[in-house]
Amino acid sequence: MKEGGSMNFDEFQAAFVKENRKLKIIIFLMIIVFGIGSVFNIIDRRYYLYKGGAIFEERPLVEEICRLGFATLTKGEPNPYVVSLGLIEAAKKEQFRLVVDKLLLVKSTEVDSCKIILKSEGKLVAFKVSLSGSDKNPFYYKLTQLDETLAEKEKL
Repeated sequence: MKEGGSMNFDEFQAAFVKENRKLKIIIFLMIIVFGIGSVFNIIDRRYYLYKGGAIFEERPLVEEICRLGFATLTKGEPNPYVVSLGLIEAAKKEQFRLVVDKLLLVKSTEVDSCKIILKSEGKLVAFKVSLSGSDKNPFYYKLTQLDETLAEKEKL
């Protein structure tokens, strides 16, 4: 700097370039830290903390997933969000269609299955539906297998 406290243009430009470099380095480091944090946030496995753990044992959505998945299968338009790809392909090969007069019962039975009882063209028909769950999301299920079983009137 000169004696009068003023700075000539060359000194000002050098100081400006030096400060600009520092700013660029700080911004670059912030972008790297933000990017790493974002990647960890995206790949981080989610855990649910809930004091009322009984709701996970009851599996409240299983019956609705069974009903919805079965209904889309019987109409010939299986929903890939609730029906597995393997079951969709098998249903297309076998031309699985069923006329549902009245849905009588949808009940969760075992850990990964439910039972559906319905009337179809005047007959009582029952199916055992197997489901697959997800470790990442306790409310996620898909229909994986469909087996016709004996319909018992006394269970209605």
